[in-house]
Amino acid sequence: MDPLLEQWQKDYKNATPKLDTAALLSQITSARKKQSIKAWLDLVAGAFVSLFCIYALIFEATSTPEQVLYTILTPLPIGFSVWAFIQRKKLIKTHTLDVNGLLLFKKQQLINQINYWRLNLIGCSILWAALCITAAVSILMYNYTTIWLTQVGIGTLVLIATLARYIHVKLNFKSKLKLIESLK
Repeated sequence: MDPLLEQWQKDYKNATPKLDTAALLSQITSARKKQSIKAWLDLVAGAFVSLFCIYALIFEATSTPEQVLYTILTPLPIGFSVWAFIQRKKLIKTHTLDVNGLLLFKKQQLINQINYWRLNLIGCSILWAALCITAAVSILMYNYTTIWLTQVGIGTLVLIATLARYIHVKLNFKSKLKLIESLK
């Protein structure tokens, strides 16, 4: 064999990152199981929150602003949960028969994660704004101070936690994506 060709092959092998396909496949199998569990938990949680909104609308709402709020809120949690469920199930069905398929799965998992938290942040922000408006109306018109301040406080904590998670995912997105791209 030509020494120049042998040197080129050796350089190519040295430049190609070592990839433990068995470990990568194990990670993806584990990730698929986790995605499936998360998909079902999201769906159940969304249904639970929507059912709570229906309960609150029927039995707890004492003013028109509260009734409007619960009516608007009822489809949002289940809608988001169904969207997240579909996204996760699509990811689980991704074919991973070769190394490129495995890496594509990891890349799609990252993209889905950032989309999930971005949409979650938008939804939480909208819900928090609606909650603040309804709380202001209920406090000013009906003097229901304690319960609404408590709800706004809890909503604020949820919004802060969602924002923190989104920022964390977004800051790590590019470096994780570069790592996956470097393995191709």
